[in-house]
Formats: sequence, structure tokens, C-alpha cells
Amino acid sequence: MRPKFLTLFLICFLLNHLSKAQDKTSDLRKPDLINIGPGLGFDYGGIGINIMAYPQKNIGFFFGGGYAFAGFGYNAGFKFRLSPDRGTSVNPFFMAMYGYNAAVSISGSPEFDKIFYGPTLGAGIDIRSKKLSSKGYLSLALTVPIRNSDAQNYIDLLKNQYGATFSNDLLPVGFSIGYKFIMN
Repeated sequence: MRPKFLTLFLICFLLNHLSKAQDKTSDLRKPDLINIGPGLGFDYGGIGINIMAYPQKNIGFFFGGGYAFAGFGYNAGFKFRLSPDRGTSVNPFFMAMYGYNAAVSISGSPEFDKIFYGPTLGAGIDIRSKKLSSKGYLSLALTVPIRNSDAQNYIDLLKNQYGATFSNDLLPVGFSIGYKFIMN
């Protein structure tokens, strides 16, 4: 569990450093209120779509749903932006969500496919063009799923009872990439 928190701490440190190093020029860009976009990662439900609404310029709520290799995956959560209206092209954020954070898929045996749910924390950056007319931005994040032992126990059961083999272990961190279209 400690490596996950060390990873999250390092991400926070780097984002803080990045935030301080940003361009301080201001422009008339208003932060987005609603956005939608395709992507990959927990906040997109696997390979899917993320819909976000910001009732306050720094705090947004989202839902993501998509294909998670073992079926439909979803996540709902919130995102905290550090500086959405500073006129910078790189905007750091933190997020927390609950939903799909592990999927077990057995090739040729869909009856053993299973999705596991739990909390996930993350930090990332939104990269937006400096043009005022920009109607979207790229969003990148590192995520840390907080998993209980259920997913690993299920994998061990499939290995021991059914002789299943797995080409990948459960990763302690995830990566998220997507493009957000600004709807306001």
C-alpha cells in the first residue's frame, strides 16, 4: 500500500511544480462548464466516454462509461482543478472516483469474466491550446486504484482451480488519456 501513496505524493509534487512554472499571462478565456469526450482509463469506464459538469469553476463532477474488457465499466467522481482561468495552457488537477478499478477477462471463457469496483485517486493535467477559440483540450492523468483483495483472490482461484494463465498482473497504477469537447 505504501508504494501507491508514494506514487501519489510524487505526482502531487510534480503537479505543484508544474503549476508554479506555468505562464502567468492572462486572457479572457472562461473555464468550461460542461464537457464530453472519448478516452481510455478508469475515468472513461475503460475505453469509453466521460461527461463532466462544473457547478463551480474549480470543482466538477463526472461520469464515465465504456468497455472494460470484461463488460461495461463505469466510474463516477469529482475533479478539482487548480487554476482553470489563469490563462495558461496546462492546468493541473486532482480527482477521486468510485467504480470499476479491475477487470478479469478470460479469452474464450466469458463466463469467468468479472469486473471489480472500488475507489480510485488520481492526478493529472489538462492541456489546452492558447487560442481563445479553442473548443476542447487533451486530458492526461495517473490513477491509483484502491483495491481490496477480491480481484487478486479471484485471479488466484482461477489459476488454482481452473488452470487459467494470465499474461498481465494487476497494475498498481493506471493511466488515463482523453479529449474533452467543451459544450458551453
